[in-house]
Amino acid sequence: MSDAFEGQREAYRRDGFVVVRGLLDVDEAMELRRRLVEHSGVTDADFDDVEDGVPRKWTSPAGVASVPEFQHLLFDERLIGLARGVLGPDAVYLHHNDLHAGYSSPGWHRDNVHRTFNAGADWDETAAPYRCARIALYLQTHAESGFKFGLIPGSHRHESRLVRWERQAPRFSTVRRVLMGQGLAFARARWIATEPGDVVIFDHRVLHCGGRTRGPKYSIYLGAGVQNHHFDRHWSYYRDLRADLQYPRVPETLRERLRSEGLWPSDEVPALDHVEHAFLPNTA
Repeated sequence: MSDAFEGQREAYRRDGFVVVRGLLDVDEAMELRRRLVEHSGVTDADFDDVEDGVPRKWTSPAGVASVPEFQHLLFDERLIGLARGVLGPDAVYLHHNDLHAGYSSPGWHRDNVHRTFNAGADWDETAAPYRCARIALYLQTHAESGFKFGLIPGSHRHESRLVRWERQAPRFSTVRRVLMGQGLAFARARWIATEPGDVVIFDHRVLHCGGRTRGPKYSIYLGAGVQNHHFDRHWSYYRDLRADLQYPRVPETLRERLRSEGLWPSDEVPALDHVEHAFLPNTA
């Protein structure tokens, strides 16, 4: 393993994320942005009147896998190299990917199955380590969007009672937002001003937050992981339990190509109809 990957792996284990500046060329990022505008119907003009940092939102669950114009990203050697350098050489495709235009989640949250710290199977690494990650690609400049991506280093490993309390206390949260904006009073966030071609790989369990925007914002999210019971649970959670997202199945032709290139999980992912303590939004 190269020294660069060794350093990235250590940072990922410690902080729960790694930022790689300019992993994709700017021209590549701009071409992806053009395709995303064409596919979504969201253009830069839709951001001309952004109120309170929340523009028009569009998202396509499993869009990378479903839309042929983006499938090549699943085979990009730079992205595969990053995932395997950080997660391990056995990392493969994880069916959790999205296309975003104007989409930003301003509240602090996690993307894993069990989103309350230390409650649920995601937090038990006795039998196997948790090696599932999101890979975020950004396609706009900070100057035009004002967007920053916030993460709480180490929040996949520990969370103080004060942080948990302030996230759950409505009155305090209101005061905090007035005084501190999106920051947390009892945790030091790292805010990343992203540029076209920048990539962030992060553990699903890390607390993160999409910053406010004042202009165009386009991003693509991929999923990768090492298959074990954590991997299977995460895959099934989005495929079988999150009916609100309507995740489609992986197209057969794509599945066969992933398999032929060693990027498909070796074992069939079992279907789950229930996961104890899983986060499920109230859609009533």
